Amino acid sequence: MWDEVDGQGLEALITKVERCLEQNKLLEAADLLEARLKGTEAEHVATEWVHKARNRAVTEQALLMVQSHAIALACAEA
Repeated sequence: MWDEVDGQGLEALITKVERCLEQNKLLEAADLLEARLKGTEAEHVATEWVHKARNRAVTEQALLMVQSHAIALACAEA
């Protein structure tokens, strides 16, 4: 099962995940890993990374919202 994941090789999956990460698409990378590894032995290994990646993406989104709010407040005061 390691050589095939949903009809595609594991190397292809890793390449796709790496591309997502290079493009700062953390949630897409996590979703891709989770979906393609579901039901395989690798699922257990990837679960912690997927969880941490999702938490980081949520944190980054919250930071962007706070920054946007701070900018809006600063512009309103000017």
